[in-house]
Amino acid sequence: MKEKAQVHTQDKASVGRGIRARAIALYQQGKDVETIASLLQLAPEAVREILEEAEQRSRIVYVFADGGEPATIIDVRNLTQKIEIVNLTDELTSRAFGIKDTPGWEDYEYFLESRCMPKTRYGIREELRNMGIDCYDPFQIIQKTRGRVYGDHQYLSRMDPDWITGYDEIIRNTEDSLGRIEKLRKYLQESERAWKLDEGQY
Repeated sequence: MKEKAQVHTQDKASVGRGIRARAIALYQQGKDVETIASLLQLAPEAVREILEEAEQRSRIVYVFADGGEPATIIDVRNLTQKIEIVNLTDELTSRAFGIKDTPGWEDYEYFLESRCMPKTRYGIREELRNMGIDCYDPFQIIQKTRGRVYGDHQYLSRMDPDWITGYDEIIRNTEDSLGRIEKLRKYLQESERAWKLDEGQY
């Protein structure tokens, strides 16, 4: 019993990669923190820290733009399938999710697929091979195409960690939603090189 109690006091830093991977896999199978802690003989706090760290690593932030104007910031946590957005325009046809201010994971998956060529397109396999992709995976396609679709001027830009740090500071330090949007618009204007495509590219 002493040995088991000692194991349960392990912190995240002392947990090997294999155990961390198992904790994440169990979480993705629907197990809660307490169950994972019991199965792996870890302290619940250690499991929470492992999952929080993995969630950050799985995070992707996109700027969805319509032409030269940013329309929606999309903040995605793949591990926990969480998505948060900030709409920067009142023009519904320019927004990533139209009228929806709180899209769910299925909405996000549908959105990604809508920014790709149809999976039923003639010659799709050859087209994917030319892109270096083994199967029809909207996420991988987006990385190659930036979500550009013939017939509109919309596209996705995946933001780097430095940009995300500045974004997080604005979100964290601005409680008023209108003030937050104004600060984000200014931030995007100042960081155009990071997200904006030249007109001939979309």
